[in-house]
Amino acid sequence: MRTKPLALYLTLMAGAAVALWTSVSFHALWPAWRWHHEPLHSTMETLSGLASMAMAFVLMLRSEAPHNRKFQSLAAGFLGMGLLDVFHAVAQPGNGFVLLRNIASLAGSVGFGLVWLPDSEKGGQESKRLPVAVVTGALAFGLWTLTFPEHIPEMIRNGEFTPTAVAPQSLAAMCFLAATLRFLLDHRMSGKPEDYLFACLALLFGLAELVFMYSVPWDNRWWFWHVLRLTACFLVLGYVSRGYLRMVTDLKLSLAQTTRAEQTVRRSEQQLRQMLDERERIAQDLHDGAIQTLYAISLSLERCQRLIATSPQELVNQLKAAVANLKPVIQDLRGYLVGLDPLIADGRELEAALASLVRSMDSSHHLRFLLEVNPAAADRVTPEQAAHLLSIAREAMSNSLRHSDASAGRIALRLEDGVVRLVVEDDGVGFPVKSVEQHGHGLRNMEARARRLGGRLEVISSPGHGTRVVFDLPKEPLHAQV
Repeated sequence: MRTKPLALYLTLMAGAAVALWTSVSFHALWPAWRWHHEPLHSTMETLSGLASMAMAFVLMLRSEAPHNRKFQSLAAGFLGMGLLDVFHAVAQPGNGFVLLRNIASLAGSVGFGLVWLPDSEKGGQESKRLPVAVVTGALAFGLWTLTFPEHIPEMIRNGEFTPTAVAPQSLAAMCFLAATLRFLLDHRMSGKPEDYLFACLALLFGLAELVFMYSVPWDNRWWFWHVLRLTACFLVLGYVSRGYLRMVTDLKLSLAQTTRAEQTVRRSEQQLRQMLDERERIAQDLHDGAIQTLYAISLSLERCQRLIATSPQELVNQLKAAVANLKPVIQDLRGYLVGLDPLIADGRELEAALASLVRSMDSSHHLRFLLEVNPAAADRVTPEQAAHLLSIAREAMSNSLRHSDASAGRIALRLEDGVVRLVVEDDGVGFPVKSVEQHGHGLRNMEARARRLGGRLEVISSPGHGTRVVFDLPKEPLHAQV
């Protein structure tokens, strides 16, 4: 388990040694070599600055995650170094030119060096304000350097760097090398590849500052120093690109998962809505069908109790009628249990069903209903409409039986102005009609069935004047949502 990290660390140290040996060899072979090429230098520094700022933005996003506070100081260092590198790229050779390079290196090294501080000293609101302070300071210093070059101390004398120019680079080199050690220790503990990457970056930046201390402007060590920094920038760009591609991939996966989840939720919602609609429909059908019939049978059985002593033959007739009325109820309930809705095939079956309904009601109470069915009207009713018409008639008759105290009633199915009309009326006590919604489930169920069929339901009643329920089917048959 320790062989792989050890190999990585040895490779890193070997690379540092090769870089230093290469710099010394170049100077020994060509000590007087100079190449003054400002456009190439500006391009390299601009690329370095842009890469550093890109890295800063990535690290600022990473610093929001728990246990990643060390990225806050790194982001601040990259941000300051990147902005000052851009100013250095546009500056003319001279004291300000060198000073901007020195302060850029120092800003980056301080950000790297702060990784040694514990999290408790780097967290809080101060760390969130740090990028703003760094940007403000870098912009102010860069503009001041370019605007007031006469106030800048001497950085080059007799073609060589002065101690004023070398001192910031010495401090920067120590901070970068210290950060290298810190990241190597973190990598040993965590094994995270990014810790090793930052160790490589810190070492390259530290070596670049060491080479700068012993170079002169535009010599081979000067350019080798820039090559080291550009190599570090390529590592930065590679890390940013890798992070961006990983983020895009994660976003695509997240979007696909979200889309699948939305589809699943939509299907579940649709299934739930269908289940609720089916439950409501079954409740309406049971209320308007089986429950009403069972209520009529219960009234008939109550009457049987009174006939035991007075009229045995009538008792027998009532019991036979009750049994006969129970059979269709049992059949309907069986249909609901297996998911089958009892449908009426044609007008004749509707007429027969209405007649059976009248007989069951008549056998259980003193209220008698008169049935009138126009065959032409019955023939125009679809099976779906017939099922709802029968339920509306049953509910209206049951309401008359329970609440009206009526002695006579009438059911009529007829054609009026080309419209099929169902009328259920009685001569009972009536009631004040305000709105269907203010009354019980029965009237609301009738109204719901009317809406499904696209028809019109009207309840006409007043105290002492009976009740009349009128339901008109639409002229064009509509498929009801049974």
